[in-house]
Amino acid sequence: MKKNSFFLMVMLMFLWACNAPPFFQEHHELEDHQWRSSEKQSFVVNMKDTVSQFDFYIDLRHGEGYPYSNLFLFVELDFPNGKKAVDTLECYLADPMGNWLGTGLGDLHDNRILYKRKAIFPIPGAYKFQIQQAM
Repeated sequence: MKKNSFFLMVMLMFLWACNAPPFFQEHHELEDHQWRSSEKQSFVVNMKDTVSQFDFYIDLRHGEGYPYSNLFLFVELDFPNGKKAVDTLECYLADPMGNWLGTGLGDLHDNRILYKRKAIFPIPGAYKFQIQQAM
């Protein structure tokens, strides 16, 4: 199902070790600047470090035409051993008065959403993140 009024343009995922530059950073530009609910954005992180703590952020960019003050995401994490974890994340994009949060340039607004704080990758290997909008 296509959401014509959904103007998310770019989604980024960042992993930060404590006070260090991003360990992982990747962005996806969405076709036609629309994120269909059937589309998952996938990121694969190859991890050897099972000791350090990481903060996980999801950056979202949307246009002023986005009709809601929030966005729900399903975040699925596939572990190297075949196990899976699924979270639902609510991303606040506007305050209660309807003012857009984050930073803006023209009619575009960027929001950095904290997904996990001080998370540890328990086993070495490839971790696959799949993010799907749930609106």
